[in-house]
Amino acid sequence: MKKHENILKDLSSVQKYILVLLRSNNFESVKGNLWLQKELFLLSQTYDDLKEESEFEPYFLGPHSELVEDEFDDLLQVDLVIKVGNKIKLTNSGKEIADFISKKIKEEDRKIVSDLKEFINDLSEDDLLGFIYFSYPEMRKESIKFNKIKQKRQIIALNLYRKGKISIGKAAEIAGMTIEAFTNFLKHKNLEVYH
Repeated sequence: MKKHENILKDLSSVQKYILVLLRSNNFESVKGNLWLQKELFLLSQTYDDLKEESEFEPYFLGPHSELVEDEFDDLLQVDLVIKVGNKIKLTNSGKEIADFISKKIKEEDRKIVSDLKEFINDLSEDDLLGFIYFSYPEMRKESIKFNKIKQKRQIIALNLYRKGKISIGKAAEIAGMTIEAFTNFLKHKNLEVYH
């Protein structure tokens, strides 16, 4: 670990969050830049230090942080992360450092990161944007895709609900319907209603 000590002491807290996120769920890669931005945005809703430092703002595809983008680029430069196609992964050095950081944080925090990654990482772009836009409406005001997503909001809500990602109440909210109307919508599609 000696060889990594200099790198470790130079990492920002945003970079540490990125590394812990990439370390979680057995080093599962993150689907792309959009997913990385949104996963860190959602983490910033839980962790004040990340929220203050990252300064997410409404942008073309919802919440975006230039700092997160810059800090990620720096991690690429020092060979801690790599992009394979669109997917973002840790390099071998990145895995060692991420392991070290991960062991130093509370189990509860590792679980929060892991659960969030599991929730977001397999979503399609439309499902991801739909969840973000209707959960954080203040972050969609600059969006170039909001009107397209709004037209698909019932299908997005249905997809998220069917995958067990959200409750019926949250699905109804995303769909722009009452819970009763969304329940009827599910029945019309011959889908099971669970709570």
